[in-house]
Amino acid sequence: MMMGQSRGILGGVRQLILVILVGAYLSRLSAVDDDRHDCRCRPGEPCWPTVSHWSTLNESIGGALAHVKPIAHVCHQSGQDSSACEQVLQESLDSKWRASHTGALQDWVWEGGAESNQTCYYLRSGPAGSCHQGRIPLYSAAVKSASDVQKVVDFTRQHNLRLVIRNTGHDGSGRSSGPDSVEIHTHHLNSVQYHPNFRPAGSSERQSAPGQPAVTVGAGILLGDLYARGASEGWIVVGGECPTVGAAGGFLQGGGVSSWLSYAHGLAVDNVLEYEVVTAKGEIVIANAHQNPDLFWALRGGGGGTFGVVTQATLQVHPDLPVSVADAVVTGSRADATFWSHGVAALLRALQFLNNHGTAGQFILRNTDDDTVQASLTMYFSNLTVPAVADERMDPLRRALEHNGHPYQLTSRFLPQISSTFRHTADRYPEDYGILMGSVLVSLDLFNSATGPAALAQHFARLPMTPDDLLFTSNLGGRVSSLNRDPASTAMHPGWRDAAQLLNFVRGVGAPSLAAKATALHELQTVQMARLYEIEPAFQISYRNLGDPSERRSREVYWGSNYARLVEVKRRWDPEGLFFSKLGIDGDAWDAEGMCRQTRQGAWNVAVKWVQSFLGSLSASVV
Repeated sequence: MMMGQSRGILGGVRQLILVILVGAYLSRLSAVDDDRHDCRCRPGEPCWPTVSHWSTLNESIGGALAHVKPIAHVCHQSGQDSSACEQVLQESLDSKWRASHTGALQDWVWEGGAESNQTCYYLRSGPAGSCHQGRIPLYSAAVKSASDVQKVVDFTRQHNLRLVIRNTGHDGSGRSSGPDSVEIHTHHLNSVQYHPNFRPAGSSERQSAPGQPAVTVGAGILLGDLYARGASEGWIVVGGECPTVGAAGGFLQGGGVSSWLSYAHGLAVDNVLEYEVVTAKGEIVIANAHQNPDLFWALRGGGGGTFGVVTQATLQVHPDLPVSVADAVVTGSRADATFWSHGVAALLRALQFLNNHGTAGQFILRNTDDDTVQASLTMYFSNLTVPAVADERMDPLRRALEHNGHPYQLTSRFLPQISSTFRHTADRYPEDYGILMGSVLVSLDLFNSATGPAALAQHFARLPMTPDDLLFTSNLGGRVSSLNRDPASTAMHPGWRDAAQLLNFVRGVGAPSLAAKATALHELQTVQMARLYEIEPAFQISYRNLGDPSERRSREVYWGSNYARLVEVKRRWDPEGLFFSKLGIDGDAWDAEGMCRQTRQGAWNVAVKWVQSFLGSLSASVV
């Protein structure tokens, strides 16, 4: 048989399979439609809980239920107390205050919706329009135990309410909030228990067999607090750089990248040993490699707020070793081609070389003004106690920068613990702080090639940036590549194991306004992310935790061939769709806010996409 005929038959078979599977999907959908509500209940509808219902829930969780208002509402009230407004304006600049306050997220961008009657903005000059609830939940339950979580989950399921799970409000796509919703605020689940010899529940190993050092943390613990605790006891976990990000919430469940620790120890999901989870049925279960392994797999990269409410997680810990840190900074004009081809490329070549010799690092690019660009490289020489040795290893970069002639600085320092490289105290935001983020992975093949650093430098030169924007790398490769080479080991896109760097773009939005938000979302998607995806057309993968909020190919770029299996796990553990996550697993079965199910046409489109994803993974496994 000729090759063309063979391909034609294969294509016909694939189309037949597509029709059969889509039909089966829609038949299954029709079978359960009668038992499902098309939309969740909203205030003012007959289904909305009565005052008595809310009171009963409040009593059942020890009075921890609160009616929530946006933080800026005190600045909009007639006869407002100017001192109360000023206090909110000052306190809202503190990241930890925002993390603890249910009427706020980490910035203003996702606190409101897309219309003027969905915002509660306030500027130094005065109110920006009228104040509305927007995307801030109507009620928040400050849960203090897994039992509290069970009661809130049962209540929202029984009353068909939109449920939101939130710890600190850091999610960059607005998943930590939702209009007309009830929020489970995990912020008070902040226990920390160290285990010198941890063995997961259900392990077949003998009790006398040694376990491994680990720490069990509540879903509300902040990374800064956890780093401080670990530093006092000589251990560290794989976590991010922001001290007010939660250690066990969306950060962990979405993958968990550490900009320099991941190189040595893998992703955070490579280091999680066990979860405690409250399911959509209101049951408390343990998920690990021995008990409920499908749920454990999905929670290792499938995304937060999707499969259940994680109430605690157990993480592997590592020695908090000393480190010598070397910093290189190069400054030049954006219009100067040699700044990119020599200065920036030299930094990236140094990162490439030192990565290949066992050292992690981070590259950062920012505009200090409209024309001046600053590029920096920080290398972390783990367990190296003599900074002079770090200087020697940075010497090839020093010589290259001297030869190039651009202004540069090269310094080094010693830190007794690598945890000292992380901030332990909360950030202080500038006024009118608002950001959006996007990310792409860079493959090992490109980054480690002879022309890779220079090619990346030229791509960066074409990336539009303002002084409010930032580009930085997170070091992958290393243990990220060598751990869990089996794509089935975690739910992360299999391409993560073939990636050298994660490129993260931070897009400043500016002062609160609908126009500023709309412009920033549009430009991030059509300009910055389009340019970043151009770097490797055949290797387009993004980090869900820091992904473009307008990403149109979420299943392909976040999970790839793992998506179909994730949908199966989602429907097994949450068949009614109680948990909704924007751009998440099976999220396109709902509208943008997770309030109403898609129409029959929408369901058809979802079915086709799901089956195409399934066939794609099948083709990948066959090829």
